[in-house]
Amino acid sequence: MNHVKNALWLGLPLAPLAPMVLSIVWAASAVACGGANDNLPPPPPPPPPPAASDSASVAPPVASATPPAASSAAPPPAPPVTLTQGIASPDPAAPLPTVKILAPTKDQIIAPDKAADFAIKLDVKNWKTAQGDAHVHLILDDKPYKPIYDPKAPLKLSDLTGADALAPGQHILVAFPSRANHESVKTKGAVAITEFWIGKKGDKVQDTTKPLVIYSRPKGEYKGDMANHVLVDFQLANDTLAADKDHVHITVTGPGIDGEKAADATSFGAPFYLDNLQDGPYTVKVDLLGADGKPLAGPWNSTTRSITIAH
Repeated sequence: MNHVKNALWLGLPLAPLAPMVLSIVWAASAVACGGANDNLPPPPPPPPPPAASDSASVAPPVASATPPAASSAAPPPAPPVTLTQGIASPDPAAPLPTVKILAPTKDQIIAPDKAADFAIKLDVKNWKTAQGDAHVHLILDDKPYKPIYDPKAPLKLSDLTGADALAPGQHILVAFPSRANHESVKTKGAVAITEFWIGKKGDKVQDTTKPLVIYSRPKGEYKGDMANHVLVDFQLANDTLAADKDHVHITVTGPGIDGEKAADATSFGAPFYLDNLQDGPYTVKVDLLGADGKPLAGPWNSTTRSITIAH
């Protein structure tokens, strides 16, 4: 107490003393004087804590340097549809696969009332077939092929025609081995062709001894991953392809194609592939053309198929 009084008497500043020290000094002074402190004023209250609004104003939120992407942004354009020649699968190891049609025989005449139940017989050698794996493509009159996974299983002409009866006249049956991905085997002896007749012989619609292109793929509907890389494949008989000579012309129309997409096969072996197809219907046409660019004679030499893409 005396120290404080001395400080006041000497005129020393009390500013450095904290308010709490002053309250202690006041209390000590009252005790030293021998009196109660009930009548002394209470010490000053502690400063209030900062308000929540004050703390929010101290550190304002920092704006993001990158503005959010607009939700209305247009999707990127679809890549263009392409039709390109790929690489042929390696030929099967020797002995090479062969296919023969044992029935009907060449130029056989089948009575109309016997045609539906007429049994087709195939002889497939050196080609192991299995469900969902390697098989044989069997084609009647240039219609879409039927996959044959068991060549020894019973098979009738009506299995290839459905409810349609075979008309009188010439009919052509073709068979060849196919890989699991439906790419045809193109080695010697792989293709078997026979013509037969319903009712009686007459004029030939297609001469099977002349150049012949046999449409194989694509066909039907393609879903999911199968729609991403579509095989375009064909077989060839009695002909050799070359630039400025006989060649196979492929045209495709459909969604994402302005006009048509076209390509020429001037050699036989490697298939073609369609990529970046969009959902919807497409038309694929295969023509066997001569050096003059005109289709060679016969309905098999100009074939059109419709396919559907559903990713």
